[in-house]
Amino acid sequence: MVSGMLKTLRTLAFAFAALALAACGGGGGGGATAALGEAELERVRSDPAVVRLGEILAGADALLLTSARARYSLEGGGETLAEDLVDTFECTGARCEAADGTAVTIGSLTGSAAVLGVSLSAAALARRGGFDAATTRGRLDITDESVEGVRVTAAPEVESYGFWGAHGYAALEVGSGPLTGKVGEGTLAGEFAFARAYAAGAASGSNPSGTGSAAWSGIVEASPAGAFERLQGTVTVTVADLSRPRVGVSVSVPGHSVGAPGWADMPLSAGRFSTGTVGSDYLAGAFHGPGHEEAWGVFDTTRYLGAFGAKRAP
Repeated sequence: MVSGMLKTLRTLAFAFAALALAACGGGGGGGATAALGEAELERVRSDPAVVRLGEILAGADALLLTSARARYSLEGGGETLAEDLVDTFECTGARCEAADGTAVTIGSLTGSAAVLGVSLSAAALARRGGFDAATTRGRLDITDESVEGVRVTAAPEVESYGFWGAHGYAALEVGSGPLTGKVGEGTLAGEFAFARAYAAGAASGSNPSGTGSAAWSGIVEASPAGAFERLQGTVTVTVADLSRPRVGVSVSVPGHSVGAPGWADMPLSAGRFSTGTVGSDYLAGAFHGPGHEEAWGVFDTTRYLGAFGAKRAP
């Protein structure tokens, strides 16, 4: 059952991204249905900021994923199934891979709407913390039959919170809704909830240089472990001495303690930095843009997962 639910989790992960990017015209958006109306959907897709997002994703060569976390429960016929699931990925360049070889790429994230189909109910654009941002809502209907004799159907309501600058994009995706199952002749019913975050863009591939210090400030989208809800915050990325490549990242979410000691002093190599273990105290990021104008990354701890983007201070 666990392996089947993990497959469902991954299917939902692809569809979540499809939901957000279909509204913004990311590749394959034609597979989505739009309860908010085609005229409104076209208005969103033709917005200059959204057109620029498409260009960012088309030129992206770096992808970072948090683990995908889910919780499900099914009850029926005197049987109860309930588990917390965590699906982790190792990321290199623009490709992230699970232990069983399942791969996620920027192409799969931006091209999955036409294959899976999503139903959009809302898509709103805004500005937040100096970034363009989009909030997308909708519904998914996913059926998985990868376990012999077991049929599982999930129908979560999904919200995606994405934001972008000139060289990167980050998003938090959360969802919850009813889950039904059929095992042999018996039926089960319950709930399913999901959260994950990611960052993508064009990495600099080199370290910031010069003398003195440098700082990048920006915003955070996060979710507490087990709650599958949205939290908002801010981030500061610092290089205290540009001649000594070390990076510090401070995440601030009001009312929550997010961070780990290792985040304060990370080695920097080819514009990338990381520390910790996924699901424990992990943070990874990279500088983006030819002049290291932005920093983008993700974090994944025992208590929180999320993504951040920051712009260099003048």
